[in-house]
Amino acid sequence: MSETNTVQSNGTLKMIDGKKFRGTLQANEIGAAFYQKGKAEPVVEWHYARLHRMDNIRRGGTSTQLTVILKDDSRYIFELDHGLKVYNYMDSHWADKPITPRTRGDELHRLAELRGEKIQVKKHLITRRHPNRSIAGDIGIYLLLILFGLAMVFPLVYLIGSSLKPLDELFRFPPPIWPSHPTTDNFSDLFVTMGQSYVPFSRYLVNTVFITAVGTFGHLVIASMAAFVLAKYEFPGGKVFFAVVTTCLMFSGYVTGIPNYLIMSKLGMIDTYWALILPAFAAPIGLFLMKQFMEGLPTALIEAATIDGAGQFRIFWSIVMPNVKPAWLTMIIFSVQSLWNTSAATVIYSEAKKTLVYALQQIQAGGIARTGQVAAANVIIVSVPILIFVFSQSRILETMASSGIKD
Repeated sequence: MSETNTVQSNGTLKMIDGKKFRGTLQANEIGAAFYQKGKAEPVVEWHYARLHRMDNIRRGGTSTQLTVILKDDSRYIFELDHGLKVYNYMDSHWADKPITPRTRGDELHRLAELRGEKIQVKKHLITRRHPNRSIAGDIGIYLLLILFGLAMVFPLVYLIGSSLKPLDELFRFPPPIWPSHPTTDNFSDLFVTMGQSYVPFSRYLVNTVFITAVGTFGHLVIASMAAFVLAKYEFPGGKVFFAVVTTCLMFSGYVTGIPNYLIMSKLGMIDTYWALILPAFAAPIGLFLMKQFMEGLPTALIEAATIDGAGQFRIFWSIVMPNVKPAWLTMIIFSVQSLWNTSAATVIYSEAKKTLVYALQQIQAGGIARTGQVAAANVIIVSVPILIFVFSQSRILETMASSGIKD
């Protein structure tokens, strides 16, 4: 290939059969070719007339993944240091490239830009996601969603309403959903009762926060690192290990309670925080969730980072974890919900080490006179997991940035 008017970029070529070559992609006005490092003959060469499609994905900075598909269905994937420059050059000389359909609005915008004008875009109050669906269909779907939403929010509304009811309304039949005379006496009575306890209320709260925070963090780190290895590397026994983890999902905490107690007893950790924290580290739900999510992460990202000299921990922390944020935020919710709601009555005996849920359960055992305090205690117990979900739901529901990339 002539070096006149030639652009090039160093990078890696990946073939359909999985073979990889390190070298340079060069392009001129006629076509392009990839030369392996130290070789005079190109590994791949094509003229623009053979091109069927080109795609590029910016990796950050000047790094780009470039996919070239020829008319004979040959496919080549390049990880290039300056791939955008090469892509733009080939695209400008590709005379027979597919025509991008343009609407009348697109053409008006183009003409306005040429004249230096701006077109005011009218924003509709309601934008229909499926314009091919009838209005009656939209109304039916929204009504169905409203019914399901009301059914889901009803228990929470009833719980909050019960915590605000005076004692006489708590025993009224049929029970009202919302109190006629709301009051916060149940919460004030609850804190008075907790203040009369041998151990201060703040001590129960600190115990619960410490166990929840440390257990969740350890679960996140250990499950993510193990999932990364299982999802992106092959080693003897890997599939068997994951099958064991999947099998463990079938067992509830009641089944594993006795084995956990025996193990913690042998380790001398009964009546310590670690009796709750260590089992949380090994919860199978986190490993399963992270592994399934990481399998959708393109291996090309990891291979490109390895070629650029990044270590395994750097790849895990800077590339993998940011791209699986929805998964580990979901895992945090599961872990917080499990640890926050545990009473730990079977493994922690010292009153000063007990959790908040245990203390509130003792209040619930106080009889009918404490029914209002029980309702207030239930609101406090469920509030933390709900608030965590509310503040992180946008991240949990978003699609992973690389979900559309396929190896």
